[in-house]
Amino acid sequence: MSNYINKEQDRRLFNIDGHIKVINSEMGDVKKDIGTVKTDLATVKTDVCWLKRFFFIVATASIASLIGVLIGLLR
Repeated sequence: MSNYINKEQDRRLFNIDGHIKVINSEMGDVKKDIGTVKTDLATVKTDVCWLKRFFFIVATASIASLIGVLIGLLR
């Protein structure tokens, strides 16, 4: 009876060890993918900066033209 229990425990430990190896290998892949995502996110953030500047310039020009029109109406 105890021999059967020992074999069953050994089999389960072997299965757990196999699963741990698979998990560790997949964790390495996930860590590599996270690094790529961080790089892509940084690239997107820098690509969006020009868009913010563009809209700031457009908004500033629009406000300046509105002020110019208001001054023209007051004269």
